[in-house]
Amino acid sequence: MVQSEEVRIDKLAQQAELNLEIDYERRDLKAQRELTKQHLYDGSKKLKHTVPKGKRI
Repeated sequence: MVQSEEVRIDKLAQQAELNLEIDYERRDLKAQRELTKQHLYDGSKKLKHTVPKGKRI
């Protein structure tokens, strides 16, 4: 009983760590996109047309 609980807890902990890793990667990607978009939209002239139509930043 104790061993099965330990195994279950270990599996849940590993799953939580994987979920956190994926979440952090998404946040990093989102921040990178935001920075790129800010760079393209800063100033009085919008530079959004420098990115080919249909391409995602």
